[in-house]
Amino acid sequence: MSRNTISEVIKLKRRLYIELLRLVKTGKLVEEISNLSQKMITKESPRYRCCEFKERAIFDQRIKAVMGFNIASNKDKSLEELAESLPRQEKKRNIVEVIDTACDSCPIDKYIVTDACRNCVAHKCVNACPVNAIVIIQNKAYIDQDKCVECGKCAGACSYNAILENQRPCSRACELDAISSDSNRQAKIDREKCVSCGSCITACPFGAITETGDLIQVALELFSEKNSLAAMLAPSFVGQFGYQQSPAKIKYALKKLGFEEVREVAAGAEITAAAESKELKEKIMEEKTLLSSCCPAFKRMVLNEFESLSCLISNTDSPMAVTAKKIKNENNKLKTIFIGPCTAKKEEALQNENVDYVITFEELLALFTAHNINLAAIEKGEKLEDAGVLGRQFAYAGGLQKSLQELVTDNYNSKQIDGLGRLKKELYLIKAKKNNYNFLEGMACVGGCIGGPSAMISEKAAKKLVQNFADSN
Repeated sequence: MSRNTISEVIKLKRRLYIELLRLVKTGKLVEEISNLSQKMITKESPRYRCCEFKERAIFDQRIKAVMGFNIASNKDKSLEELAESLPRQEKKRNIVEVIDTACDSCPIDKYIVTDACRNCVAHKCVNACPVNAIVIIQNKAYIDQDKCVECGKCAGACSYNAILENQRPCSRACELDAISSDSNRQAKIDREKCVSCGSCITACPFGAITETGDLIQVALELFSEKNSLAAMLAPSFVGQFGYQQSPAKIKYALKKLGFEEVREVAAGAEITAAAESKELKEKIMEEKTLLSSCCPAFKRMVLNEFESLSCLISNTDSPMAVTAKKIKNENNKLKTIFIGPCTAKKEEALQNENVDYVITFEELLALFTAHNINLAAIEKGEKLEDAGVLGRQFAYAGGLQKSLQELVTDNYNSKQIDGLGRLKKELYLIKAKKNNYNFLEGMACVGGCIGGPSAMISEKAAKKLVQNFADSN
């Protein structure tokens, strides 16, 4: 899907954000939250399920996720009850969740026999099936879907490649095989493999996979006079709210929204680059490979599936963690909110005491809308001068690699790979000692952070805007 195309799922999500934020703003969250789904979904509303009642039930589960609650463990709790417990954070929560009532169960046959079937004498597919689900009917193999356990052995055995695999969208999008189907064909997430990259969220055409968030907690903090907040802008923020909306205007808008401090995470990225350059020099001397630590999804994949390579991961904190720590050291009363395009950062924040909340660009846009802040109408601005080229170019794939090349003068080789599938293959090569470089920059999202699941403009446009901003300082 093009970044310029806003699907019905995204429209619905943004409407929900805004309606919830307006309830927070008017102080009626607890009072009116139970009626929100009935207000937003009427008999006249477009429907994608059997009736408005099921649509509302799904909507209520979505509301729980937006408030930061795990859906499955809070299924029996009312919205009013959960709203009364805010603001609070569940430090042990799943970032990516399946809304079971929304999952279409993808009634597709995973393996199908095509017309390429030759009804060969060997019948390898029949012999390979462990549950006798394949029979020959009218000179062609046929799969009994009631018996099929979707093991794929028939497809592997066929000499003519006549049996094709038909994957559900979420499984196809997940390059780590973290999503499968249960006995009812509903999506289920393998928590041992999931890295919270968010690719399944954007892939599901029914919006049945969602993320738990901090948006409502942040909104409540903004209205509280007890706390002061610091916004930490990811390097990829440039242009996300419109090509004409300058970084200075975004900073001014954040101050108007209620943030006391606005910092570029790119400044933390420069500290990260300097620290990783020292580690890299050591690895060069040891003739070993250093793996970048900036992308939490890549780092989690290494820890989950390549434990023997975990010692190669840089010990340097991510730019988000570095920036949050610096802010806390300067003023420990400030609450830190990271703003970016990444769902995996929400996972990282749960493990970091210095990062209080994480919201996405989409969620920040909803905050602006709910508070009647029209970026296009703003004529003022506050210049961002925290960082330079070395930190700001972290936003796109290859940016960290370029920064290290400027900082490390030693003769060495480096490589940059984006996309978890390609990274997984590369890690197997490193494990087999078949790589010829000293540094690997790994980015889970294609294009880097500018290609994150909550990015709102195309990677090509975002990269150009980030580069222009970096060169302007």
